[in-house]
Amino acid sequence: MSPANPFIFLLVSVVVLSGHVATENAPGLELHNAAQQGTFMPAVGLGTGGYALTAGMPGEYWDDAVSEKATSSWLAEGGRRIDTSLSYNDQTGIGRALAAALANGTVKRGDVFITSKIGGGPPGYNETMTEVEKIRSTLQVEYVDLLLMHWPGPVLGFKSTDPNCKHLLDGPKCRQSTWRAMEKIFNDGHAKAIGVSNFEKKHLEDLVEMKSLLPAVDQVEYHIYWHEPELVSYCKSMNITFNGYAPLGTPDWAPKEHSWNSSQLELPLVKSIAAKYSKSPAQVLLRWSWQQQIPVNPRSMNPEHMKENLDIFDFALTTGEIDSLTNVPKPKHAKVCPNPDIYP
Repeated sequence: MSPANPFIFLLVSVVVLSGHVATENAPGLELHNAAQQGTFMPAVGLGTGGYALTAGMPGEYWDDAVSEKATSSWLAEGGRRIDTSLSYNDQTGIGRALAAALANGTVKRGDVFITSKIGGGPPGYNETMTEVEKIRSTLQVEYVDLLLMHWPGPVLGFKSTDPNCKHLLDGPKCRQSTWRAMEKIFNDGHAKAIGVSNFEKKHLEDLVEMKSLLPAVDQVEYHIYWHEPELVSYCKSMNITFNGYAPLGTPDWAPKEHSWNSSQLELPLVKSIAAKYSKSPAQVLLRWSWQQQIPVNPRSMNPEHMKENLDIFDFALTTGEIDSLTNVPKPKHAKVCPNPDIYP
């Protein structure tokens, strides 16, 4: 597969590359740019943001034991990609579940693709080097498969030792300094690939300006209520894999306070398409992303839902159905997470 042609790999026979197994039932994408050759990202991952919230916060995830249980269920159902972050405060539980699965033979380390993230914003050079050690320690791994810079802008109140990361307006030079640290982590073998999250085109251009390694991935919110075709096109033009989070909105997150988050699953159009293919509304929404070559990170604690999320490769939406879903009327509050475009 040519780096200039990063399309879906979907093989009838089993192929083993970089320790990851790709089959007809578990497709994915080959990563490019700042990625070890032969690194493949499975199409469907388990999103874990919020799995270890402090009691009393909105949502239904309360402690680290939740992430351990969810990860164990995910691996048992055949899921092989896990998306987490140091800031999610759930990596200890994920690490325990992964260690148990490795010990009992459920998986081998090379079969599991682990994504983690550093910083609430770009933390700076030294802090990035410190945080990756915490990530490896809490997850109990020698390396992560993908390490992302979590947000493009410095977080208000964060104190960095990096002179490039002292003020909110330091965004461009702080991103570049943090990226240099991530390049070292990649070159040292502690991450098989490095990338970014919540980066708009202007943020990515700061890294392009460095004339060094480009990100392998940009992980951005993406669902039928919120999608950025220009950003997707730009990423594809730079061989940056676009990875969508919150692909169903957030039906599990404070549904009473934010009913618009779950409304995607209730749309008559989505239900009608689901009935046509004998699939669930969630499977239709995930398939909509995947047919655009966008890997997804749906959250779930329900093993049956996990199984459904993994079962989206035996049907295909028509061009008309994809267009109808893309153009569905949007609610007033269409975005789940804050808009990263506010960061200079």
